[in-house]
Amino acid sequence: MDLWFPQVPLALAVGGAGIFAILPTIRRYAAEYLHLKLGDLFHALQPIAGHVPRLILSGVPTVLVGALQILIAIGLLGRSRIAWLSALGITLAQLILTIAHTSGSILTYETIYICVLLVALMLARDAFRRSSLAAGTLFALTSVLVLMIYGVLGSYLLGAGFAPPITNLPDAFYFTIVTMSTVGYGDILPKSGEARLFVISLIILGLTVFATALTAVIGPVLQSRINRTIGPRRRKMKRVNHFIISGNGVLARNTVRELRQRGEAVLVIVEDEDASFGDAETIVGDPTELDTLREAGGVHARAILALSDDDSENAFVILAVHEMGTDAKKVAAVSTRKNLERVRRVRPDMILAAPVFGSEVLAMALTEEKIDGDWLLSRFLDVRPASG
Repeated sequence: MDLWFPQVPLALAVGGAGIFAILPTIRRYAAEYLHLKLGDLFHALQPIAGHVPRLILSGVPTVLVGALQILIAIGLLGRSRIAWLSALGITLAQLILTIAHTSGSILTYETIYICVLLVALMLARDAFRRSSLAAGTLFALTSVLVLMIYGVLGSYLLGAGFAPPITNLPDAFYFTIVTMSTVGYGDILPKSGEARLFVISLIILGLTVFATALTAVIGPVLQSRINRTIGPRRRKMKRVNHFIISGNGVLARNTVRELRQRGEAVLVIVEDEDASFGDAETIVGDPTELDTLREAGGVHARAILALSDDDSENAFVILAVHEMGTDAKKVAAVSTRKNLERVRRVRPDMILAAPVFGSEVLAMALTEEKIDGDWLLSRFLDVRPASG
C-alpha cells in the first residue's frame, strides 16, 4: 500500500479536478472555432461578437488552472514536495474561481469536491517529502510558459482596447514581457475596461509566478551555498570500509552521531540536500536506486543501514543492496509489527525492531517478569544466521 498511497489517489483527484475545470470552457467555445481553418486561425482569433473578451477574463484563467493541475498531478506521483505545494495553491485558486463564477448556492458538487481535495492534500503533507531542484525548475518553467501564453493570447484578442491597438503577435509578445516584468514603458496603454482588468490579472499572476519560480529554483541553490559556507566542514572520505545510512529520522541521526563519536567513517544518503548530519558526509539521491548506492561506495562498504521511518523504503533499500552484490552487512529498521515478517523476506543480516517490542518489554518490567539479557537482545536485534 505504501507504494501507491496516498500519492496515486491524490494525483488522480488533482488531475480529475483539472479536467473538470477545462471541460466547461471547451464545451462553451469549441463550436465557435472548430469550423475555422488552421491557416486562418490567428485572423479568426479577433473578437467575435463580444464573446472572446469573456473567454479571456473568465474562461482562460479556469483553463490555465486546469492545465496546471494536470501537470502537477504527474509530479505528485513522485511524492514531490513542490508538486504538493503547487497542488495546494492551485486547488485553492480553483476553489476561489469556482465560487466567483457560481450563481446561487456555493454548495455545489464541484465546490464540495474541491474542498474535500484540499483537506486530503493537507492531511497527506507528510507523504510528500522529496525535494528536487530539477522538479522545481520544471514547474517554474512550465508556470512561466503558461502565463506567457495567457498574456500573448489575451493582449492579442483584446488588442482594440489598447492605445495604440495591438494588431499582431510580436506586439502582443512585447507587451506581455514588459507587463510581466513590471517595466511598464507606457508606449502601449490599456484603455477599455476589459483591457484594464486583463492587465491587472496579468500583473498579479506575473508577480506571483515569478516569485514562486525564483523561490523554487534559486532558493535551494542559495540555501545549499549558505549551508556549505557557514555550516560544519565536511571532508570527503575514502569510501572504503565505511557505514552507509539512509533515512532522516531520529534513529538515523542518533546512529550517525554515535558512529562518528567512535571515529567511524559514515556516509548518509539524503533526499533533501538541506539535510544536516553534522560532520558526516552526505550525498543527495534515492537510496533504493543502484546508481545512488554505487555512488556512495556500497560495493566496498562495511555495512549499509536502512533506517528510514518508512518500512517499505527500508525493504527496497535491502533489495537494492542484494542486487548490487556486495558483502556489506545489511541492516533494516522496522517500526510496526505487521511489517516484521515482510522485511524478513528481503533477507537483511540484521533487523532493528526496537519500537516493535518496546511495549512488550515495558509490560514485562511492570509485571515484574524476569527479563533475560540474551532474549532481550535477540528480540530487539533480529539477526539472521550466517549462511554456509
